Amino acid sequence: MPEDRPVVVTYRRGQRLRWIGLAISAVIVTFFVGRYWDGQKSAELLAEKLRLENKIDAIESELLLREEQLRNVLLSSEVDQVALENTRQQMVIMQRQIHTRDEDLRLYRDLLQDNDSPSGLSVSDFNLQPLDPRRIRYRWVARQKNSKMRLLSVYAYMEIHGKRDGTNVVLSLSELNEQVDTMPVKIEFKYFSIQQGILRLPDNFEPYNVRISLKYTWETEELITQDFAWKYEV
Repeated sequence: MPEDRPVVVTYRRGQRLRWIGLAISAVIVTFFVGRYWDGQKSAELLAEKLRLENKIDAIESELLLREEQLRNVLLSSEVDQVALENTRQQMVIMQRQIHTRDEDLRLYRDLLQDNDSPSGLSVSDFNLQPLDPRRIRYRWVARQKNSKMRLLSVYAYMEIHGKRDGTNVVLSLSELNEQVDTMPVKIEFKYFSIQQGILRLPDNFEPYNVRISLKYTWETEELITQDFAWKYEV
């Protein structure tokens, strides 16, 4: 192994000034590169926020249209008994649509304005609404919050815990939602993803808890698991 030998460098005044100039130039370049990077990141976040705000505007427009349709139905008086029943059913459907859109609009606004959510990956805004005794509408939100808001690929697991004939039973989402073939469900999102659907409960099954777990697609173990009591929104 070659032996290290000390090297003596003689500095002249001109050389020292050149080194000082290079150092100052490096600081200036670093400063402007940092400003440019921060600007790019801010522009990306602003564009995403504008996209979500445009989506809110679209939902508001649809909500106004549904309300206008409902008013027109209420003002129509020249109907017979058959038409009256059809009208009543249409009104129920419209009212549900208005309620659902109104809830979605509130949720989008809350998600855009929420600065208190935990850092990292999380589950929030879990909600259950009964459609009839054995059909339940569910909704929950997968969210991420960190300094680098990048597109995520996540596996989601959803289990419903309950009792059947006095025995504890665990059913997966794919067993209760005909729109879900297998578990886990793969979802991709950058800021948040709203997951919703209809559960069809089997006879004699009484649920008491819902467990939702998330993990990154490249991980082997579950990242977070959260339990929610089975209770309906008032």
